[in-house]
Amino acid sequence: MLLGLRQNIQLFLRAHLVAFFFMVLFFIIGIVVGALAVKVLPDDQKAELVSYLHLFFMGLTQGGELTGSELIFSALANNIKIILLMWILGFTIIGIPFVVFLIFTRGFIVGFTVGFLVNEYVLRGLAFAFVSVLPHSMFSVPAVIITGVVATSFSWMLMRRKVRGRQHIMVEAVSYSFICFIMALVMVLASLIEVYISPVFMKLVARFLVNS
Repeated sequence: MLLGLRQNIQLFLRAHLVAFFFMVLFFIIGIVVGALAVKVLPDDQKAELVSYLHLFFMGLTQGGELTGSELIFSALANNIKIILLMWILGFTIIGIPFVVFLIFTRGFIVGFTVGFLVNEYVLRGLAFAFVSVLPHSMFSVPAVIITGVVATSFSWMLMRRKVRGRQHIMVEAVSYSFICFIMALVMVLASLIEVYISPVFMKLVARFLVNS
């Protein structure tokens, strides 16, 4: 069973190697652009963001954050909607550039968040970015990239009309939708980590940021 699963994964990677390359490339470009955007951010906006972050850190250390139920609902909505949106875009012939834009935007958010924290708090900011971004991103980023790969591949197939016949298209659509559903489940796991695991470490690092 494990051998068959490994073979299927290898076949999937080989079949979508080019799509994976471009999805990862645009994600990395988004990270770089997001990090560079910190450097050109006006001073008044930087000061406003620093003030907001200080209040956020104070809330973490004093236990004034939102309840778990409120946070998990927000995290699930933010994480699953990007999977849902890319799934829908995959059924459109013009969906490829929009999927690429979503991948780029996701990278931009990560790059800007980490870049801003490091720019303002240096090593302490890097530590906070590590515990706040990395744990759930280990699951959410691959899920977004895989969804982007299958969405662009399915959209490209529709555009080139490689698969002929309604029955064949339905089989491909079901397979595509199943992968997106699995990625949505991965996003649920990422949301749980984001809400219930990451804040434990974020509180520890936030104490150093507030007291500094």
